[in-house]
Amino acid sequence: MSRLRSPSYRSFRHASCMIALIALAIVGCRSTKILEEPPIREAPITREIETANVCAPVAEETATLPPPLTIRTDAAPQDWFLTLEEVIQITMSNSDVIRDIGGTVVNGAGASVYDVALQQLGEEQALSAFDAQLSSSLFFNRDERAFNNLFFGGGANTVASNTANSNFQLSKTAATGTQYQLRTITSYDRDSAPSDFNSAHNVAAEAQVRQPLLRGRGIEFNRIAGPNAQAPSDTYNGVVLARIRTDIALADFESAVRDLVRDTENAYWQLYFAYRSLDARTAAYEASLRSWRTVQDQLEAGTADGEQEALARAAYYQTKAAANNALAGGQGLPGVHSAERNLRKLMGIPANDGRLIRPADEPSVAERIFDWQDSLDMTLERRVELRRQRWLVKQRESELLASKNFLLSNLDLVALYRWRGFGDDLLGNRDVPNGSAISDLWTGDLQGWQLGLEYSVALGKRREHAVVRAAELRLARERAQLRNKELLIGNDLSSQFGEMARTYEVARDNFNRTIAERTRLKAAQAKYDAGQELLEFVLNALQSTADADSQYYQTLVDYNLSVSNMHYTRGTYLDYMGVRLSEGPWTAGAYRSYAKEFRRFKPRHINYCKMQPNPVSRGAYSQVAPITSNSVQFLPEVETIPVAESVVPEPAAIAIPEPMFSPPVPVTSVQ
Repeated sequence: MSRLRSPSYRSFRHASCMIALIALAIVGCRSTKILEEPPIREAPITREIETANVCAPVAEETATLPPPLTIRTDAAPQDWFLTLEEVIQITMSNSDVIRDIGGTVVNGAGASVYDVALQQLGEEQALSAFDAQLSSSLFFNRDERAFNNLFFGGGANTVASNTANSNFQLSKTAATGTQYQLRTITSYDRDSAPSDFNSAHNVAAEAQVRQPLLRGRGIEFNRIAGPNAQAPSDTYNGVVLARIRTDIALADFESAVRDLVRDTENAYWQLYFAYRSLDARTAAYEASLRSWRTVQDQLEAGTADGEQEALARAAYYQTKAAANNALAGGQGLPGVHSAERNLRKLMGIPANDGRLIRPADEPSVAERIFDWQDSLDMTLERRVELRRQRWLVKQRESELLASKNFLLSNLDLVALYRWRGFGDDLLGNRDVPNGSAISDLWTGDLQGWQLGLEYSVALGKRREHAVVRAAELRLARERAQLRNKELLIGNDLSSQFGEMARTYEVARDNFNRTIAERTRLKAAQAKYDAGQELLEFVLNALQSTADADSQYYQTLVDYNLSVSNMHYTRGTYLDYMGVRLSEGPWTAGAYRSYAKEFRRFKPRHINYCKMQPNPVSRGAYSQVAPITSNSVQFLPEVETIPVAESVVPEPAAIAIPEPMFSPPVPVTSVQ
């Protein structure tokens, strides 16, 4: 027969068991058996070079790239004549990613046409902070409790209750910072305590408005900092700042496109010079070959010695090496092949396709005179670096304005109105008193309201003052950067005026030099034919003539590039090249989606000019530079750069030596 245990003994036993379990959990389990040491394993490799498995096949034009052109290629390539306008058009059509000769696209990210679209998504994200928010919750609970006092248990020692709570809220934050809230609160309670009803339903409908009176008040602040900005910060994510960042991204993209077009033009004219240099080197090479053959025949006939033959042979190999370098590139020369590959890289086309690009345009020889004051005003207004920096200054001004708002205290006006309903059932019988909570709500018998102010402030406002000071320093820094960039760009404009004058004068001097070198070559050839001149003087004159022709075309290209650089410095380069930036067409699916959404949500026009006196932008930027009467003077364009009267007294213009792709110097062989 079991012995009876007293309640105190049972309580002591339960307490002892609980203490033992807690001690076991704290100490844990430990085995007294000595385990053998596990074998040492090599650490797994955590870093390996692997290849990503992406759905991006290699481009077909790259995978099937033919062999390149070299100086040993036997088959003659097909000529592909392109004007500068056609080259720019091909470059722009293949400019999804901005390229440069330095290979930035290969080594780094590089600018692309998607950067602005990605940045513009920040505007949508900032606007989403003003979207209406819908939230709801539904919870069921069961609780059993025992009471030592009948009063707390409602007349019972133990109470079992079943409850349910449901909340539904629709909130919206306006541009002024006002918060609107509509919510319903439904609660259900059923317990075993003595009561009038077996179950009770409480329903409440509330409408609340919270209006900031100091901090967070106003359209300007909320559009800069965003409606969710509760504390001062170094960065804000309002729609105004998102729009400014988009404009900065547009300026960066415009700058990248401008540099791409300029690099393409430079590569085009460098290829033109490479062909001209090749023509001059080829003419010298062919003339030296004929001279070597002539001296070789004279050596066999006994009328020339071995020194003359070695001299002619050395001159031949020298001019041949120069011609090879002019064709392939090397020793400071661009080379036709290397210059053509650079141009293809910028155009975004395959490096080899069996064709060889040949410039179809000739450089201009007309002198251009720009007005200084008009150019200075144009530069300070249209240069993209200055326009980008002004957007940065505007961003810092907006951030400072938002930071100063946080110096104000939190003072909110709160207004709330409430309707209540009570009943035995949620819907129930309307004819029975308190039979339906919803019906009781609609009667409006139970109403309440609340109106008051909420105030809070950080004593000392140390963080707020620090953020304002940081915003002031960032604004001062950007303004200093703007002044510095204006000074540097003004210096660049001054240097460019000097560069244009220098390249034009040097091109004219080099053209006069080509005439002098030809005269010298003819005279040396005549003296050599008459036996009055040594062979080395003729070969030296031949080499000097080729150098003069090459340097003339180099300086002529430099002059044309200096004109382009003048437009580059003035901020009118894209307009000068006929390039416009615009948003690309949308896809057909996007237009169908827009038509569908347009029927559902009709746009409403809001005049923000009346609501905000300080506009962010001055409107669309005109990509066409205004033309004034004294902007640039074009002197009459002649066939060549005019010859200085001090060199050649005849005022008549002298024709260009020879057309392109033919030997520019008519060289006669040495007899």
